Amino acid sequence: MNGSTLMDFAILDAIQEHLRSPFLDAVMPFVTHLGDLGIVWLVTAAVLVAQPKRRVYGIAVVVALLLTVVVGSLVLKPLVGRMRPYDAVGGFPLLIPPPTGDSFPSNHSMASFAAATVICLLPRAGRGVTAAKIGAIVVAALIAFSRLYLYVHFPSDILVGAVLGVALGFAAVALAKRFMPQPKPPAGGAVHP
Repeated sequence: MNGSTLMDFAILDAIQEHLRSPFLDAVMPFVTHLGDLGIVWLVTAAVLVAQPKRRVYGIAVVVALLLTVVVGSLVLKPLVGRMRPYDAVGGFPLLIPPPTGDSFPSNHSMASFAAATVICLLPRAGRGVTAAKIGAIVVAALIAFSRLYLYVHFPSDILVGAVLGVALGFAAVALAKRFMPQPKPPAGGAVHP
């Protein structure tokens, strides 16, 4: 094992030793399932698309999720081919069905941070938008942490997934704004009935 893999296992084992509890054993599978297929983020995208002023950000969430599938599942996972931690140790009792595919990077983390980044780029800082931004960051962080708690990803899978997710979130907003027509304010401040 190289130094980074030893550090990955040290973090995973510390989580198991110091944080494992019946309460988290019940909660973490639910949290991780929020990220399955990006469901929580697709619901968020639908809410944003339903609002004309925020529609472009809803589209950007979907674009971000698609980008994470391409970058993570179709390019990096096959290229790197990293074994999951529970496979590496053998016989680790999982609380969820064993995920398919390789470990690096974490698609749950990448998709969650990509979607959360799009939400954090929403304009206007009213209370509702601020709450949505904070909520998105918290949900993304919890989903990412759940992958560690459940022993299905290494910390470096999570870290790289999160960093790539943030970058893809910015890219998705730029693409959505470029290719989707923006609603224009009324010319000359005229009031329309």
